[in-house]
Amino acid sequence: MATLNQALVLALESNPKEAYVVAAETLLRLLDNIIREPQNAKYRTVRIDNPSIREKLLSVEGMKQLMLAIGFVESSGTLTVPSNVLLANVRRYREFLYERKELVKNPPKEKDITPIGSVTCTESNSSAASAAVTTTSTTNIPQEAATEKSKMVLQPSGSNATAGQQRTEALCVIKSSRPFLARIEFPKVIPGNNTLLRQLELLSDQVMQYEDELLLASGTSLIPIDKLTAKAKSKLTQWQRLLATSEATDQNKEPSEKDLLLEELTAWFRAEFFTWVNALPCTVCGNEKTQLVRSTVEDGVRVEVYQCCGQLRHFYRYNDVEKLLQTRRGRCGEWANCFTFLCRCLGYDARYVFSTGDHVWTEVWSERRQRWIHVDPCENVLDAPLMYEHGWRKEITYVFGFARDDVQDVTWRYTNDHQRLLQRRRQGGACSEHALLDAIAKLRTKRRAGLNCTPEQMSLLRKRTIDECLELLANAGRVPTAAEREGRSSGSLEWRLQRGEQQTNTRYMFIPTEEEVQAKQFNIRYCCATDCYERFLKGASNRVNERITEKSNGWESRQYVSRNIFRKEELDWKMVYLARTEGTDEATIEWNFDFSVQGLRVKQIELRFGQETYEGAKVELYYIKSDGSQSQALSSLCECGKFTLQARLSGGKSWQHAQLFRQSKTATDEYPFEMNIVLM
Repeated sequence: MATLNQALVLALESNPKEAYVVAAETLLRLLDNIIREPQNAKYRTVRIDNPSIREKLLSVEGMKQLMLAIGFVESSGTLTVPSNVLLANVRRYREFLYERKELVKNPPKEKDITPIGSVTCTESNSSAASAAVTTTSTTNIPQEAATEKSKMVLQPSGSNATAGQQRTEALCVIKSSRPFLARIEFPKVIPGNNTLLRQLELLSDQVMQYEDELLLASGTSLIPIDKLTAKAKSKLTQWQRLLATSEATDQNKEPSEKDLLLEELTAWFRAEFFTWVNALPCTVCGNEKTQLVRSTVEDGVRVEVYQCCGQLRHFYRYNDVEKLLQTRRGRCGEWANCFTFLCRCLGYDARYVFSTGDHVWTEVWSERRQRWIHVDPCENVLDAPLMYEHGWRKEITYVFGFARDDVQDVTWRYTNDHQRLLQRRRQGGACSEHALLDAIAKLRTKRRAGLNCTPEQMSLLRKRTIDECLELLANAGRVPTAAEREGRSSGSLEWRLQRGEQQTNTRYMFIPTEEEVQAKQFNIRYCCATDCYERFLKGASNRVNERITEKSNGWESRQYVSRNIFRKEELDWKMVYLARTEGTDEATIEWNFDFSVQGLRVKQIELRFGQETYEGAKVELYYIKSDGSQSQALSSLCECGKFTLQARLSGGKSWQHAQLFRQSKTATDEYPFEMNIVLM
């Protein structure tokens, strides 16, 4: 199913209110007609030269682009919704547009806003309830628009939540006790004008904004803690079963529930809460590669200005977490800033980690492991610190962690070649090692002086610092893991291809459900035409009585990891398939299966794996067992409890000469990828 482009709906609200309301209501009538009578062709087409359509609908800036996103196709002076456009997608746009229109048409009165004494949430189950909430800015929230009054958020621009989720999502007050600059204002302790050292003090002060009690309450209210905790507990149960059935006796391998909750928080943050921004899309033509024409500073906020179709759009690069809880979008700086804050909301000791290699991320203290854990929310990757050096091929020179009670040079965690690191530092000349250590000591003292710690707490902090220094030194020569050799997945495709970093890390693992365990069977299939996986149970008469137990949209949603893979739609031939991304010579995609958690193994396995090759291209299929051995014989998986299915695409004269799961766009009931397993 196509992704709901909320930004296009929200962009309409920049039009004059009266024109916006008329246009929105006109479009809603068109969509209602299509939904009510989907087979009636006359409701699917509007003429562009119709005076009513031209004046009421298309005169509103951004409306035509929104209609194209919904599924309308422009041809011969008409806008038509083809019969193959999913009604579910039309409904989602209709519901979200209706909610936003009601909020603009009936803005809340001052008395409707909950006074700030604590953070409160109210369920929104109807448009009337939605009307009691103030709207946020359509695409950006300018610095001058922020006031010290309470703010209410329906669903910030850039969120990936569906319209259905919005109707049931709690509407929460976002409030801090003091303005941003007041939250980060502290006496300076670093003398001189060294650029690096001054930046360290600035970042050390900046993370103190996370400690605002009202802001922490606001952030906590936005996290679906019950859902994430339930998932963490389920994972812990699976771990316990796996350890109980394995020969391993080291119980230290068992993670804590809090560590697993961190995993769930990271996955939720990336998939549902925050959105990556490469450039601001054009509201006229929909171009997502608009030109950056200049960068300016407004009220201390860096602003990127993009141009397309004669229009300028402003992207505010906020450092204020209060703003980021509303916009929920940005690049790695905004991602790490907001994610580190949400970790603090859940009570984790968390650091904002800054690298001079133009990337930032987070570290979280694990009580279970008694060490800091690397977390990159942009990548949904945990505990893979060497990935920047080995997967991204970056030269690591300076990396620092900033917390409310500490500042630490953690560079040694992110490279395993410490000799070359020291050589780069000496050649770079940013500052002497003596000056750096002195600055870190002063900043650490500054942070801890404001904690009002007991002598015992201060002693524990000192011990943790010493232990970490020993751990960092021991990292020299460590062999990178497979995860640390993977490339980048955040950022635009073009940007990653330039760096050889095109990677998609879903890390989904198929584990049998209770029903599948009882039935001793596992079945999964994928239709490229609908871009949907189906998990199902066979009945007594095989497919006649089968029962679908789960559907998942998107080829990447149930993969484990892939590199240089995308789904291609051929508009002329009306075919779809998975292929290498353009400009690449090879690609891989993997699916991971683990039946050993329940002590099960493969008794019988059948696999349908559609592939097409041209001009000497190759598709190679490998079955990889948990011990690392691999085979191209499907029979090698018999009696195996855990394995990976890997496809490798290479060769040919073009990227599209090796294809997976090629089929007609209309073949919605055919499955070129299907695996059926009998378990024992």
